[in-house]
Amino acid sequence: MTLLTRVPLRGEARAATDGRARSSDPRLTPRQRQVLDGLIRGLANKEIAAELGIGPDAVKRVISRLLIKLDASSRTALVKPALQTDAARRRRSRAPSALSLLDVVPVPAVITRGATHRLEYANAVAKMVLAHAEPGVELRDLLPPAPRHVIARIADESFAADAPRIARGVAFHDAPRVGTNWRRADVFANPIHDGAGKLAGLVIFFVDTSNDPMPTRSSTTSELPARDRERPA
Repeated sequence: MTLLTRVPLRGEARAATDGRARSSDPRLTPRQRQVLDGLIRGLANKEIAAELGIGPDAVKRVISRLLIKLDASSRTALVKPALQTDAARRRRSRAPSALSLLDVVPVPAVITRGATHRLEYANAVAKMVLAHAEPGVELRDLLPPAPRHVIARIADESFAADAPRIARGVAFHDAPRVGTNWRRADVFANPIHDGAGKLAGLVIFFVDTSNDPMPTRSSTTSELPARDRERPA
């Protein structure tokens, strides 16, 4: 699981070289460079606002100024040069992506983007366990009532600290997919970075522990115990 978090998200490597060149344009203010960098990385206005600690309306105003200053006709035109370089195409063709690897992971796994934990991806196993596991859904709205608070908390902590967090023995008896029979699960939240090495979101794994001995209490930690390290991912 830890190794998978070191692989860039699909499409993220595209902006590594040319994107930095454009965002370092001397005509741009520091704030304009930050917003342009977020656009190049594929972030929505809300995600850029959360990352920079400003309001979404402020992000819109900066984008409007960027369109004028860089003589771009649209938001897409602002980032197009970063997406069309030969170097980006070579990286995209030869580098594996976290999404392609997670497609074959035999446990439920989702990828969220930004501090709001908006769902970017759910593998096939996750869609079998969690209803409404579709892109755009926020993590809190995806989860059933029993585990919602615990999992949302470790997701917030993992993203804020840029470090793994684990919740063990989380109650999962009300998982909404009929027939899953999940009663408890260990939940692993791991930060994932884009092709430029910046924090992009989280990879969250759910491991069914319904048949394991009942834990004395639910707990969260950033360290993997021996039994978790040995558990096949």
